[in-house]
Amino acid sequence: MKDPGFRKDTATGRYLDPFNNFQEKLVNFEVRYNAVTGVSSRILPYRVRIMQKPDFACYLEKSPESLCPFCPDLFEKLTPKFPPDIIDAGNFQRDGAFLFPNAFPCDQNNCVALFSSRHFVPLDELTPSFMQAGFKVCGDYFHRLAQMDLGYKYCSINWNYMPPAGGGMIHPHLQTLVGMKPTNYMQRLLNCAQNYAAASGGNLWRNLIVLEREAKERFIGSTGCISWLVSFAPKGMAGEIDFIFQEKTSFFDLTEANFDELLAGLAKIFGYLYLNNFMSFNMSLYAPMINDKNFWVQGTIVPRFEINPLGTSDVNYFEKLHNEVICPVVPEELCRELQPCFR
Repeated sequence: MKDPGFRKDTATGRYLDPFNNFQEKLVNFEVRYNAVTGVSSRILPYRVRIMQKPDFACYLEKSPESLCPFCPDLFEKLTPKFPPDIIDAGNFQRDGAFLFPNAFPCDQNNCVALFSSRHFVPLDELTPSFMQAGFKVCGDYFHRLAQMDLGYKYCSINWNYMPPAGGGMIHPHLQTLVGMKPTNYMQRLLNCAQNYAAASGGNLWRNLIVLEREAKERFIGSTGCISWLVSFAPKGMAGEIDFIFQEKTSFFDLTEANFDELLAGLAKIFGYLYLNNFMSFNMSLYAPMINDKNFWVQGTIVPRFEINPLGTSDVNYFEKLHNEVICPVVPEELCRELQPCFR
């Protein structure tokens, strides 16, 4: 079975330690590269420990319900509507969830999906029952665009939860993208899967899951057809959790049971983040809209946080300007902490 392309180099830093009478100290670290994702990460030998529960009061003060366009009092006045050729009602609705065009679109088909009318929902209350309608209304929109037969090939469901993850609104919401071309990162995954198939004749995602399960280092567990893994080279300072729908080659392959499996796993991850005092995360689900045998529907979760006492961002020049991630969380340790959540 062809290796998916994980590479690891070690290096040592050296300095005179002021906390040990200026004796020489050697610090080992790893530089990891994942050929599948193209991500390079530097794994440092200390661990991020967020000691206190985050205080959401300052965010709620700056974004009260009375000023929120996603809350019932302002929703009809301030949210955009679709033209009637897409949907007569102006927006998509399902069990209290709404999907409507983004007022500040970053793509031709960029929408916002609200889970409910609740203005603030803490991490430990992001349950499967709460999330269900929000994800399903995204599916309703994708099905409508497919029905219109406009030639769109790729879609994603994305989530910036709370301001440290880039969330511009406290009110929990998803964003969808639909387009003719994939985003740069999804194109990278597609190219890698196609090259792997051409070189080995195998499916990259099937083999990756087998190898990671056998290695017993980064395979967290399963919920139905979904495999949950910790990334070898994470995209975030607090690590990265990936999920792959086995044998699902298009968004429209996903059944209602598959969405239940997804939400069950997400709730486990969010519960872990809550218990470990995280306040925020980014999530994306990537999917073709036309079956592609080389690509399986999959997604990524990256926990986000602020570094106290200054509230410093966890993103710095290494990530933004050098395309490398500084990660003081050892992926294999993160996996061991997450595994009990899936038992």
